[in-house]
Amino acid sequence: MFDCSSIFPFKCQNHFTNNSMKELDINVDIGEGFNIEAEIMPLIQSCNIACGGHAGNNKEMSKLISLARQNNVKIGVHPSYPDKDNFGRISMNIDKKKLKYSIKSQLLNFIKLLNESKELNHVKPHGALYNDCATNENIATILIECIHECCPHATLFTLPESKLAKKAKSKGIIVCKEAFLDRGYMDNGQLQPRGKKGALITSSHDIFKRLKNLLLHYKIQTINNNWINIDADTYCLHGDHPNIVENLKDVLSMYNKII
Repeated sequence: MFDCSSIFPFKCQNHFTNNSMKELDINVDIGEGFNIEAEIMPLIQSCNIACGGHAGNNKEMSKLISLARQNNVKIGVHPSYPDKDNFGRISMNIDKKKLKYSIKSQLLNFIKLLNESKELNHVKPHGALYNDCATNENIATILIECIHECCPHATLFTLPESKLAKKAKSKGIIVCKEAFLDRGYMDNGQLQPRGKKGALITSSHDIFKRLKNLLLHYKIQTINNNWINIDADTYCLHGDHPNIVENLKDVLSMYNKII
């Protein structure tokens, strides 16, 4: 049996032989210009395809939709603030109507490329929009309205217990609770802002350690070395992070040795 005592501060439990354990679902943001999709698509369960806000175009989206179908990967759309210059990672002071129009346009165009809207599994906002929706009820409301009007059947990927998650549930949208394997967490359960110490996790060992603690104990160690509870349904690795392909292969190899 795998000795997890060196990796986990908690008592080791062999949850990996427990049939009640959640099915592993790793999601990756793709279509952002890094050309890693052909290598990672056979390794993941869900993908989030950039749809023109921060990256992506119709040709690229169509290619990735086809690739996801070939690999039986669940297809998600990845809307953003309309800000390609900053890769959608800076909050925008944008008129509510303009923001709603932008998000709806991204969603509807992507659904058109799918040819069948019911094939869309989920919606996951990108970057600053993701973070702002989690904490700003007004922005969360705009995204929820867009989902209701464009793809009400789709699941929403977001942080557990965020304002977006709570509001979406109250409006009848199915929420998939997401945890990040390659990002640092603050004690309040929010992500450490990029550019600050501890924001990124790049080691495959540390990524696997994060995954194991989530699967075994539903916990994440924060940048301050405290532990917070997170019961996640899907686990994200970012497609633009260093060594994404190698890290993903390493993590899955370690995971497969102990299930």
